[in-house]
Amino acid sequence: MIFSKSICKKLFQLLLFICLQSYSQSEYYFTWYSSDSNHLPQNSVKSILQDKYGFLWLATENGIVRYDGKNFKIYNSENTNNINSNRMMLFSGSIENDSIIIFNEKEEAFLIHKRGIKRVHGIYYPQKSLKNISDKSYLLYHSQLYTRPGKPFALTSDERTFVLRNDSIMVLNNSFKCTEKFEYTYKDSSQFFVNAGKLYLLGPNNDYTLCTSENKKFTKFDIKLSQQAKVYSNIPAKQTFIFSEKKLYYLKSYNGKFTSKLVFDNFDCEENNIVSVYYDDKNEVLFLGSTNKGLLIAKKKDFKHNSTDYHHNSGTDDVYYALTKYSSNSILTSTGEIFNKNGETNVIQHIGYHTDKYNIIIDDDGNIWTKNGSKLYKFTKKSKFIEHYEWRFRNSISTIEKGSDHTIYISIFNDKDKKGGFLYSINTDSLKPNAKLEFKLSFASSCLKAISKNIYWSGSWAGLYQIDVKSKTSKKISDLSNAHVRSIYVHNANEAWISTYNKGFFLYKNNKITSFPLDRNKYLLSVHCIVEDKEGFMWLTTNKGLFAAKKQDLFNYADHKINNIYYHTYNKDAGFINNEFNGGCSPCGVYLENQTLFLPSMDGIVYYNPSEIKKRQPYNDIYLDEVYVDNKSCTLIQNLEFNRNFERLKFYLTSPFYGNTYNQNIETRLEGPVFQDWVAMTEDNVSFSTLPPGEYIFKARKLLGFGSKYIYKDFHFCVAPAFWQTEWFCIVLIVLTILAIYFIYRLRIRYIKKKNIQLEKQVVLKTQQLQNTIVTLRKTKDDLSKQVTNHKNLIKTITHDIKSPLRFIAITGRFLYKNIEKPEAIVKEDIKAIYSSSSQLYHFVDNFLEYAKETDLNNNESQPYSLYSLIQEKSDFFENIASAAKTTLINNIDKNIVITVNRHLLSIILHNIIDNAIKNTINGTISFKAVINNKTVAIRIKDTGRGIEPGKLKYYQDLLEGSLPSKRQKGIGLHMIIELLAVMGGTMNINSKKDSGTVIILSFRQNH
Repeated sequence: MIFSKSICKKLFQLLLFICLQSYSQSEYYFTWYSSDSNHLPQNSVKSILQDKYGFLWLATENGIVRYDGKNFKIYNSENTNNINSNRMMLFSGSIENDSIIIFNEKEEAFLIHKRGIKRVHGIYYPQKSLKNISDKSYLLYHSQLYTRPGKPFALTSDERTFVLRNDSIMVLNNSFKCTEKFEYTYKDSSQFFVNAGKLYLLGPNNDYTLCTSENKKFTKFDIKLSQQAKVYSNIPAKQTFIFSEKKLYYLKSYNGKFTSKLVFDNFDCEENNIVSVYYDDKNEVLFLGSTNKGLLIAKKKDFKHNSTDYHHNSGTDDVYYALTKYSSNSILTSTGEIFNKNGETNVIQHIGYHTDKYNIIIDDDGNIWTKNGSKLYKFTKKSKFIEHYEWRFRNSISTIEKGSDHTIYISIFNDKDKKGGFLYSINTDSLKPNAKLEFKLSFASSCLKAISKNIYWSGSWAGLYQIDVKSKTSKKISDLSNAHVRSIYVHNANEAWISTYNKGFFLYKNNKITSFPLDRNKYLLSVHCIVEDKEGFMWLTTNKGLFAAKKQDLFNYADHKINNIYYHTYNKDAGFINNEFNGGCSPCGVYLENQTLFLPSMDGIVYYNPSEIKKRQPYNDIYLDEVYVDNKSCTLIQNLEFNRNFERLKFYLTSPFYGNTYNQNIETRLEGPVFQDWVAMTEDNVSFSTLPPGEYIFKARKLLGFGSKYIYKDFHFCVAPAFWQTEWFCIVLIVLTILAIYFIYRLRIRYIKKKNIQLEKQVVLKTQQLQNTIVTLRKTKDDLSKQVTNHKNLIKTITHDIKSPLRFIAITGRFLYKNIEKPEAIVKEDIKAIYSSSSQLYHFVDNFLEYAKETDLNNNESQPYSLYSLIQEKSDFFENIASAAKTTLINNIDKNIVITVNRHLLSIILHNIIDNAIKNTINGTISFKAVINNKTVAIRIKDTGRGIEPGKLKYYQDLLEGSLPSKRQKGIGLHMIIELLAVMGGTMNINSKKDSGTVIILSFRQNH
């Protein structure tokens, strides 16, 4: 049969629009744990029970196993005392009273109490108290109890024991005394079960009956069962299950009638040899024990996944980005697929050829808008989305958004290598709509969200902006700079939620930006999308799964009412194919009719009803399970004490939790001589190296779930000090130290008193000697004074006697020098020398006489006089001698300086200094300068001569400092100067360097 091209085309289009069912998915996530996976000691799990603390207990043929949702802890003869056989039977006892009993094959009883296990005595097998009850038939397996000819057995529920024989039933109380007995016949291989202290018989026709002395009356179950249905009973846990046609139901009794809840589907309990069942109803977690496969844990997947076989040219298949609402029952993807909440899909073919996946809009008339590069497309509803309009812009389109009043806003990038962008608008009501440039943007927009008619939020690659399309202005939010904004969820004009790339997520509320804390592994650094559900939860998509946070918790954090937030995490175990969700698109999620939430991912569309999602929260307490010191277990007591010489101290903490382990975050802190702030536990233990002695508090905390409230647990312990570190040792040491100080003090006092007596004797002796010495010194002083007086008189006489002749020689020499006519040059020079020398000698003797006179004076001062005149006088005196040495005398003294220092003594000092300077200066200069500061006059004499040798310089400086050199050098000039300075109260400083001259500074204090 040959079809025309038009018919083929119509058939092809019809095929594209037919409903495509997604591939089959398992509704449950389940995991096997066995000895092969090194979790269990043996694969026969006979009985399962959960204690009052939330721990799961498993009875195996190689010991008892405790499970906390993460770790399996084994109790058997290898690590537990008084266990002679590891082959365990079944649990019994009371969960509420924290007294669970289990026997092993040797009838040894063990008590499970306070999360631990120990051997107890005085408890025996129940059949020991029941006559004619075979130990081969009783307590073989709780879950499956069938009648057999000649094999009576017993069932216990709520302190009532039912003994079943082939023709009667006897009811016993908790003391095993018969309270009721009645005839009751039943067929072989009948199955009985107990619930809430009552005995029931499973009927053959989808029914059951209560076993009483009255006539049998069968009641139908609320589900349809096959004739091969069988009951699983967990008597200590007071739970009953029924299995039929690969479906396992949890039965609850209300007013004598059972209601069923499907807890596992598409699983064959008989094929997997399931013999024990426990259901955590609060967390909706099912535990199944097999005789040969170990433990199976099953949870219902809350999330569903969908995709199509449609292949489009816009990217990788099954990778979805932008979604939008299509109808009240379905959503439309940016690639043209239509998904409804029942898992059915259709395809609008033409859209997939004109999209880049990142934006899709359905306007008020039902038309579909997409973009690809620099092109904008509009697919018309009236053409069934076959025909489309096209607009081309100057640059690539960054994002599109539907505004009010039938307007589509389009943001495009700026030219290459230029910043900013442009905002265009299109009026969809126009017959021939054109793109209108609204205004140029200072940034490139990554997303747009309407706040009101004219105000829009705009994200960018460098922060958050607010745009006013009416005034054509934009304002940057300064508190959110340098952040790549991925999407914005607007709740109202004063509340916006911002998702960013690598900066986390933020809340803008009442003009304030709040940055929220991250999760443990910082997956929330990059949030793609935020969607709010009607229950008050915020759903956040990331590359590492889906997070849920309570909105009120986020508000409380923003208002500083709490300091951390509980984030509830879901990964692909909850129903995803891939943990990586997609973002950077708009819209990035659709909450359809406040019922079904659709989110794009790297592998299909994830959809679910947020109100039906099971949120398994870590509400259980924190327990200190074990403490190990250097790999040796310690007995847990109220206040632990450890020897100070340990190398490694380990605290094993546990908190039962059967949800996603990432949702349980336990933090620890150490307080004491060593402080360690809150640190997240990454393993099941916290260890410390050597700790200094002292009292410690080991703290643990975790967030209990939504509400973000912490639960805290404190564990006290101490590290015992060495004996020298104890308080009593310190007290004894202090007392001994005080006593030692006291006795040393007493001995010292006695020693000092003895020394004082000796010292007093020596003082008396020395005093006598000193008095004798004083008498001698006084006589010596008188003798020396007389000698000094005589010496002075002698000097005065000598100088007085030679003064006149010397003056006469000087006058004669001067006369001869001036009156000789044209003598030979050499004779004239000799006469000049005689004149100069005799004149100099005369003045020297005159000065010497003045010195002798002045040393008798007590007054160091004289009438005020000009220092310049004194220096000039000395310069004139030495002018001829200086000329002979080709040396120039320079008087730089200020003529206004007037001093009161003793003129005669200062003249003698200057005479000696200038004389020495001329002797040591050839072809140079000798300069004078003075400064008065704070009643102190400083006179500087500087020459450019050959300087003073280092040895002599040190000798002179030692004399000036008052120390007496060991060897006195020749010359009396300096010694005389030093004596005069002492009389005048002056100082002299000598600075000299060989071949670089000498600088002498004289300093005197003036009183006027």
